[in-house]
Amino acid sequence: MNLFSTLWGPLLAATLGCLFASVEASKDSLTKHAKPTFTFDQLWDLEKTFWDAFLYPANLEQTQGNSSRIFASDVQGRVDITRTFDGDELNREYIFGLFSDPEHVSLVGVPIAYNITQFAANDNIASATTVVTFNATTFGVLIPVTIDTWIEFNPDGKIAQYDAVFRWFEYLVDFLIGGVATKINATSPDQAVAYVADLLANTICETHEQYCTGSNQQYTDTTACYDFLTKTARFGKSYELGRNTLLCREVHEHMVQYRPEIHCAHIGPGGGGYCVDDMSYGQTVLQRYFNDSWIPFGYGTDQNLWLAN
Repeated sequence: MNLFSTLWGPLLAATLGCLFASVEASKDSLTKHAKPTFTFDQLWDLEKTFWDAFLYPANLEQTQGNSSRIFASDVQGRVDITRTFDGDELNREYIFGLFSDPEHVSLVGVPIAYNITQFAANDNIASATTVVTFNATTFGVLIPVTIDTWIEFNPDGKIAQYDAVFRWFEYLVDFLIGGVATKINATSPDQAVAYVADLLANTICETHEQYCTGSNQQYTDTTACYDFLTKTARFGKSYELGRNTLLCREVHEHMVQYRPEIHCAHIGPGGGGYCVDDMSYGQTVLQRYFNDSWIPFGYGTDQNLWLAN
């Protein structure tokens, strides 16, 4: 054995061993975080499929049945002005059921048209800005609502997770309140807020009276319900549709009809874990929630602070 073999042989073997180990680790990492790959055209079509299903009356179909053609069974969803929503059934109730009755008192009404103004897509992730026209029947106006979304699709083309932001929502609420102020000849914004609060509280209490009976009952009577919603719970700011507010209970009131055993608690005094003040600003921003990184091609899994694991 010559000197070269003696000195460099073990070193070469060790180097190759490390190289092979690194390659195998990379393979394992890629396998662990493997995602389906769609073409740009396919992701565009999947995006439009969601928004087509979102519009009224198509959204009525999504509130019925035991499974969805839109959402994966274990879908994760987050909306900035409310909270996170897990599972197909809850998301169908929230995303579709919330906006499916033009005759019911509602903050924004039913969606009747949409226009995708921005779109980018890679891998199995699509990011879009969509202007949705709502028929706010309660207020008698058509209103454009801008919604920014990130959507991840599973191999079946169903939504595995989504992250949605209602852009300019504070401006929207102020616009609606301003319209009410004009309609009732209010001399101050507070009068308009009180008018809307009365309307929403009465609607919530009627729903409670109809659906929240027996073990699902939250208030002793309609008076107790109304007094809590108008005197104890605050009306709520534009970002507080997932906190201890009247506006939060307005959101969940729409879903009570589907599963009273789940949603009655959300409109009750305790908030049912949804209409509660349990998270600070920092906790909200830094919440580790999503299972998958929002960065395509497997990037970001080592440093994305929104990842649950």
